[in-house]
Order: sequence, then C-alpha cells, then structure tokens
Amino acid sequence: MLRQKSPQNSFFGSYLYDRIVPPDHLLRKINQVVDFSFVLELVKDRYNPEIGRPAEDPEFMLRLCLLQYLYGDSDRKVIENARVNLAYKYFLGLAVDEEVPDDTTISYFRAIRLGEEKFKQVFQNIVQQCIDKGLVTGKRQIVDSTHVVADIAINSLTGLLTLCRRNVLQAIKEQNSGTAEKLGVNELRITKQSRFIPVEEGLDKELEAAKTLLDGVTDELKQNRLKVTRELQTNLELLEKAVADREEGAKDRLVSPVDPDARMGRKNSKKWAGYKGHLVVEEESEIITAIETTPANQADGSQLKPLLRQQEDAHDLKPQELSGDKAYDSGANLEHLESKGITGNISVIEKFNRRGPDLFSHDDFKYDAQHGTLTCPAGCVASHSRRDLVLTEETQRKGILFQFSRRQCHPCELRALCFTHTSKIHGRAVHISVYEPLFQQMKDRMDSEAGREAYSKRYKVEHKVADLARYCGMRRSRYRGIARVKIHNLLAALASNVKRMARLLWPVHRPDPPGVAAMA
Repeated sequence: MLRQKSPQNSFFGSYLYDRIVPPDHLLRKINQVVDFSFVLELVKDRYNPEIGRPAEDPEFMLRLCLLQYLYGDSDRKVIENARVNLAYKYFLGLAVDEEVPDDTTISYFRAIRLGEEKFKQVFQNIVQQCIDKGLVTGKRQIVDSTHVVADIAINSLTGLLTLCRRNVLQAIKEQNSGTAEKLGVNELRITKQSRFIPVEEGLDKELEAAKTLLDGVTDELKQNRLKVTRELQTNLELLEKAVADREEGAKDRLVSPVDPDARMGRKNSKKWAGYKGHLVVEEESEIITAIETTPANQADGSQLKPLLRQQEDAHDLKPQELSGDKAYDSGANLEHLESKGITGNISVIEKFNRRGPDLFSHDDFKYDAQHGTLTCPAGCVASHSRRDLVLTEETQRKGILFQFSRRQCHPCELRALCFTHTSKIHGRAVHISVYEPLFQQMKDRMDSEAGREAYSKRYKVEHKVADLARYCGMRRSRYRGIARVKIHNLLAALASNVKRMARLLWPVHRPDPPGVAAMA
C-alpha cells in the first residue's frame, strides 16, 4: 500500500519556495530537466496494495537517497535537513509544513524495496533520458576505473586471525556457553593494540590457535554438541580462509571479517582495501553510461566486455570509438572491439626482454602474419615454428613459437644483444601472440594523428572520477558487502549524471524573467 503524494500545498502555498529557493538552485535545475516519475512503475511489484500500512512514495524515497549523494548526508542527516531546508522540501515535493518519515525507512527502501537490480534500472533509465535528449550518442567513449575504500579498519595479519577466531567463539557461545569456554572463549582478549600490532608479532602463535580451534569445532560437530547455524558456518569459513591465506602463494586474500568481500588493490604506487568502480563515460557530455563494481584485486581490463555489454543490452548503445589506458590492452579486449566494429584508442604496453633491459624484445622482430614468418633484427628468418600455449596463473597466451637455429644465432654479430642461452642445439626462440596483428594494428592507430587526438581527450574521464570521489561520496563506501557497495556506486553515478544533466540542459529550460512573457 502506498501513501498518497502531497500536492505540495499548505497555508503558504508555493509562495515560500518561489521566494526562498533561487531559480538557478541545483535542485530546481534537476527538477526541471530530470523525470523521476518512472520509479513508481519500476518498483510497484515490491509493494502489496492491500496489506500493511501506507508506504512512502517510491519517487520521494529515491529523491531522499539522491540528496544523500548530492550533499554527503547520512540517513539521519538527510531527514534532519528535509525538516528545515526549504530547498530539500521543494525537491522532495513536500508542503512547507509537512512532516518527513523516520530515517530507518531509507535503509529499508534502499536495501529491500529497490536493491541492486532496481537501482541499476533506475540508473539505466536516467541514461536513456540522456540518450533521448541527445547527450549520449556513442560517438566516442572512455573507459576507466577508480578505487573505492571499504568501510573497514585495516588490521594486522595477527589481528585478522584473532577477530575471525573471536567471531567463531561468539557464535558457539550463543549455542552452548560451556563448549565455548572449553574452546577458549574466556582466554581470548582483543584490545586495540592486539588488532594493530606488527605483522610478524604473535602471528605464528595466533595461527596455531586458529588451527586448534578449527580442529576443536570439528570434533564438537562430530559429537553433535554443536549445530551448524548460518552464523557459525559463515564465521568458520572466514576463519578457514584466513588460515589458508597464510600459505605461501595464496591469492584473493581476506582483508577483514567485517566486510569479507573486500580485497586489497594496487594501482601504480597506490594501495587500498576495498573495491573498484569501473565506468564508461561519454567523451563529449561526460555522462556515465555504464558502471560495474568488483573487489579491488580484479584487473581493470577484465571489465571492458561487461561494461560494453551492459550499455548495449540496456540501450542498444555501441560506441564508434573507445579510449582507454594500458590496463585495457589485452588481446582479448582488442579482439572484442574489432568484432564489434569499435575503433579502439588503447595505449599498448611496450614489450621488454625479462632477461635484460638492453636485450632485444620480441617487438624488435618483424612478424609477417600473412606468410607466417618472423625476421630477427639481423635479417634472419626463423627456421621453423609451431603452435604454442603459454599458461600462467591468470591467463592463457595462445600463439606461435618461432625457433631460430643455432647455425643462425651462434655466428651472429648481434648475438650479445639477443641471445644469452648457451644451448648447443637451439638458437633464440620467440613467442608471438595470436593477437599480434591486433597489437600492431593498435600501435599503428596510436601513432596516427587521429589516434593521438582521441587519446588526448582521455583526461575527461579524470574529471568524472574526481567528481565521483570528491562530490558524490564514491571514494569511501557507506556500506559493506559487494551487493551494497554496488548500490553505493550506482547512487554516486546517478548523482553525478543528474548534476551533469542539470548543467547541460538547464539553460534550455531556464524560465523567463518576470514580465518577459507579458511583454511578449
């Protein structure tokens, strides 16, 4: 059941809004250029028209959520401001003397009424309005990512294990206090100092205690003295992962039991615990057309296909050109762009020889894809070749292995700059990726005037990233868990887009000054 919308009339009518809220106020601009009326139809399946107390209007609630990201308000703060701020009341469609709901309704609406999928549909509807108004054409777009810090405190490795162990013991204590005491709940003391002690201090001791606890819980479960509740199961899995992450070479390591989806990310010299927000931005209008959220340890390039698929599925939108930095230069991405007929402006990482910076890399060899030959810097053609598959922990590099003979390499004058192996049978071997023609094509594109001009406009995505981080609250997540962080990023992108729409479209809708209409 939905509460009827206020007609925004009171004893004062709209007189105070007209006098107090300036015509060029941001919220007036957004009200004039953005249509939020679609929200009711979008979420009507989340309401029962016959059961329960009247719920707040969905459009009103969405506007409350949007105000939070436009002005950096918490749930409680946005309600306080909505009580006394006339601009807020105007934007929310409230009468001047009308009351606002309790702040708990916001979190329920955000997480239960809408959730990730509905917020994505809201975001896509706003993008569609941008398309309809000519702000998004797909002529040229830019792809990039930005870091999102998780809402957690970073513990030492010892502190992480201690917290995971404590959570398991607390879950056991709720079932059976005697069993919890036997497993050591009374001996476990967590202080602020113990959570942030140096990494090495006490780690081996805490790791042994964690393994002992896991063995003890296993025995208790076998004896049917404990039941596997959802809380206990979750905490046991986190403790097991925290222990397994201490193994050499472990990947995808847990950083906090408070937000188990968060991961440690690195980009250049930057390091953070949390997530990444991946986005596609229209170059000319700087409207965000697609957004994805991943843990921080996900590679930027892995999200190019999902981002392009998202906007194509939602809006049948396919860019003519797409610009991106070196993080997106994988062969699979270049192949995808070519298959979609998208001109890429992607900076390609220069190859180097891992055996020495002064040695010839495979870029110094000339590959002829048409004839299947490889020529070395000295002018020799590889004596033979075969299909090759290089397997790593993250990728499979398919290609061709070209092999030069010892007869070609041993007497060569350039041997010292090329071949350091002492084999008495073989000469230099070079792996050429199956995507090599695409890499070469992209290098030629980036050496062209058109490619350089397109790539020079990539700075525009940095404007958008700065706006999201500084003015839309995206830099640090308000919520925990990847599902809610996705909502956080969608709301930040939504706030950024409606601000941009107001800036670009409001002059067209600017009301005439008083008296102009009468004179006409």
